[in-house]
Amino acid sequence: MKRYVLGEMSWPEVAAELEGFKIGIVPVGSCEQHGPNATFVTDSDTAYEFTKKLSERLGNKALVFPPITYGISPHHMGFPGSATLRIETMLNVLCDVALSITKHGISKILFVNGHGGNSAVLGTAVVRLKYEYDIDAYWSNIPTGSAAAMIKEKYGLPLEPGNTGHACEMEISDCLYLCPWVVKEELAKGETVLDGPHIRRIFSSGGMATNWRKHASHNGALGDARKASYEAGKEMVEAALDTMVTLVDEILKL
Repeated sequence: MKRYVLGEMSWPEVAAELEGFKIGIVPVGSCEQHGPNATFVTDSDTAYEFTKKLSERLGNKALVFPPITYGISPHHMGFPGSATLRIETMLNVLCDVALSITKHGISKILFVNGHGGNSAVLGTAVVRLKYEYDIDAYWSNIPTGSAAAMIKEKYGLPLEPGNTGHACEMEISDCLYLCPWVVKEELAKGETVLDGPHIRRIFSSGGMATNWRKHASHNGALGDARKASYEAGKEMVEAALDTMVTLVDEILKL
């Protein structure tokens, strides 16, 4: 199926298809360290490439917009090169992008998120868009986690509870399939410093506002990226795409 990605189109091409677009999809990422295993654009490129593949399944029901490439990453600022937005700044960016999209007659917005630290502000953004601007907006993480749990034995992914989600075997597998250019040749195991699976779980899900380098991982990574593979990434991503197609279809019925 033909995909509709704004970064690959001219305005006359958009205008010719505009009446068919029912939802605008906005990938959301970050500019932050991913240990020794991947580059600073990992979350942004993963979200963008995932939404491009999603577009191939949705056809002219959806138009994919360029990614928001900075996010909420204060916990990674202990590593040189990381950058973060203030919460209010990102909230305004999300809302301004959504408002711009709806000005062209696309009535629904879906933010597809590649960075856990963005979760709280995305939730706030969709509430603001609905109750202050009467815009139907939604957000979702890339749903590869459930697929990873199903295939972990098949591909030898340790997936230690609370010790995955950042530059780990799961994320790097996704990258090897979606955006291999962000992955470094020499992969390393995460040097975690968290005590206990429960505290690791809340940290890896973005549930703590603290210093990643001091409290989570000396080298910035969780898990063991050496276990990553293209094959595992493909299976997780394709399963996640199935889930997202269903989600979009359900949104369009609302």
